[in-house]
Amino acid sequence: MLLSVGVAGRLVELQVIDSNNHGRIAADELIGKERIPARRGIIMDRNDEILTNNIRSAELVADRYHLRDLNAVVEGLAYNQASNDPEWLATEDPAVRSRILKNHRIALLKNAERDLSREEKTALRATIDTKSASANRMLDYDPEICEYYYRLHDQLVAEVIYPFLAHTEVEDDSSDETESAPAPERYVTKKVKKGKKWQTVRVKVETPAEQPRPAKRKQLITKEYLVEKIAQNAVTEYNREALARGEKPKKYRNEIVLAKGLTVDNADKISSALRAAHLRGLVVQNNLRRSYTVPEMLCHVLGYVNHENKGMSGVEAYFQSYLAGVDGMREFRRNAKGQILPNEDDRYMAPKHGLNLKLTIDMRLQTIVEQELDRGMRHFRAKRGCMIVADPHTGDILAMVSRPAFNLNTKDLITPDGSFKRGSLRESNGDVITGDFNFACQTRYEPGSTFKVIAVTSAVDKNILNIHSVVGCSPFSVGGGSKPINDGRFNYGALPVWGVLAKSSNPGAAHIALAAKWANYKEYVSRYGLDKPVDIDLPAGGACLLADGSNIVNFSRIAYGYSVSVSPLHMAMVYCTIANGGRRMKPRLIDSMINADGSIYQQIQPQEACRVMSEKTAKDLCFALESVTQKKNPNGVNRGTATAAAIPGFRIGGKTGTAKKVKEGGGYFDNLYTVSFCGVLPIDNPRLVVMTVIDEPHPTDCNPGGGTVAAPIFRAAAERFINILNLTPSDPEAYENYLAHKNDPENADRQYR
Repeated sequence: MLLSVGVAGRLVELQVIDSNNHGRIAADELIGKERIPARRGIIMDRNDEILTNNIRSAELVADRYHLRDLNAVVEGLAYNQASNDPEWLATEDPAVRSRILKNHRIALLKNAERDLSREEKTALRATIDTKSASANRMLDYDPEICEYYYRLHDQLVAEVIYPFLAHTEVEDDSSDETESAPAPERYVTKKVKKGKKWQTVRVKVETPAEQPRPAKRKQLITKEYLVEKIAQNAVTEYNREALARGEKPKKYRNEIVLAKGLTVDNADKISSALRAAHLRGLVVQNNLRRSYTVPEMLCHVLGYVNHENKGMSGVEAYFQSYLAGVDGMREFRRNAKGQILPNEDDRYMAPKHGLNLKLTIDMRLQTIVEQELDRGMRHFRAKRGCMIVADPHTGDILAMVSRPAFNLNTKDLITPDGSFKRGSLRESNGDVITGDFNFACQTRYEPGSTFKVIAVTSAVDKNILNIHSVVGCSPFSVGGGSKPINDGRFNYGALPVWGVLAKSSNPGAAHIALAAKWANYKEYVSRYGLDKPVDIDLPAGGACLLADGSNIVNFSRIAYGYSVSVSPLHMAMVYCTIANGGRRMKPRLIDSMINADGSIYQQIQPQEACRVMSEKTAKDLCFALESVTQKKNPNGVNRGTATAAAIPGFRIGGKTGTAKKVKEGGGYFDNLYTVSFCGVLPIDNPRLVVMTVIDEPHPTDCNPGGGTVAAPIFRAAAERFINILNLTPSDPEAYENYLAHKNDPENADRQYR
């Protein structure tokens, strides 16, 4: 492509500039810097399965400062003219070609020269910023001709690089599609008067739903797009109007990313083409783009990075400073033609690569819970759900899944029914479903009967009751005009404390809590860590929220899991404490941080938070939890609420929870529930604690309850855990018979019964 430039005929050398500032500015422009990207740390599971990759890519960046430097622009235009000159084409002699190029360069500069007297220059110098290269240039060169050169140069740049970018997509901000992210839950501390006393409570701040923002549609790069990105004509037009109105002008962006995600091969071709055309002001920057090896799994734990490789959620955000590393730098000098000069003073700083993270996650178990949660939610037609698998003895989080979720590479929405384009599904109120919210850590829900273990712990560990003490389970009211506490259509009369858990009796749990008294109960809420945010290396919600338990009506409701709000992870760690002999471990998500050379930077050891209860109390609770899954109990209370969680041949414990959902204006829905089951496998030698929470199930083959919905999902996962971990059954014959029955084709459609 030959760009025509009219050249005036004055033969005057223009290499001397009469401003002292020009020499300093020109010297600065000869120094170039190249960023050497640091490798972001790799994330792996406990078995060294790699979960993240760093893929080499490049982006093309235009430096507007250099693209508006007259010497650099003239160099490119002069070479374009010279290489199309007949004299150039007729010879291959480097010296002759160098002379031709020099002549075209001088002619272009002469054409732009401004003919001002010394007095006119002095007067003009008084009106400009002498530290500005562009302002100083006005003393010597005509601004209109310079602008004309810049436009020609922008077109030349577009012509040279377009063939390599013709099929490259970029984001178009003019899309009409929308997407929005969920507003985070926020709480404030307030003092409220309860009777004659003032209480400090945490109150959720209702935040308006985030307004939908434009989702960026893709478009193919064109020559016109490239010219507009470099020139920023919209800014020029705005500034022209702003100056006319006496308003402050906008600043031009000096660094302009023209294309991202270029292959290394294509980037090398662009660099070669720019060098061959003597075009300066465009830099190909090498990058390491983050990619996820299993993008549809573990999304809320891993999180993702933005286009700048900065962690935005999950451990990617939580450990950003450790994972990111520090970029290196190479500094070099160029001559006036843009050629790199060898120089002993060139500086080099090697990149410092980020630390690698080894998680406590076991991807074998993670795969199982992802699959079984999806299968169960489809079957029971649930809206949301989560599963958490933990080692009770170390606090290790072995698996964690929430639905809905998102694809780590594409950000597409993931639901039990499949993947959907981000922004394409909405809630009934119109909010976009993004899958960003980590239900396992960040949600708050009324747990229902899984919370009854707090009452039993406080009464038994304080020796107020023992596990075999008999308590009343008939409907009763605590007074104050409150409704009677009951078990629906059942009236169990009286049950032992362990039987209250087996049958999940609300009146029984209330009697146990009232016997323990609020002060003792509150002590165990604190010992279990429920009065604090979960101490995990992930974005999570705050502490458990309880109504004022000094009010007997509130206290009686708290006893069976109402008037209280917790996260699924809180409850998982409660049951880990019971399974660990009464010792509460801090949840551990990171096993170690590892240097780039493979040496250990830091080993994160399991950490005990405190002893919550005596070992005897923990054993008593395990005995009670086992009765929940038993059809027949030798001590007389038969058929617990979670027989659907039982696996014959293994002793399994757990607790069900079924709670009506709260209406925004107060009160409860009659037909919307959050159901849960926390299981211990096996209860006689605990290896795993598995928390399953299902929100708004709509089953067609049973009533919505923890024992009918969450428990069978647990069992489906637990059966596979047994095989993966090679767990030994306590009754091998019973287990073999169970497997034979389960594998019978006639029972294929009875997966959740």
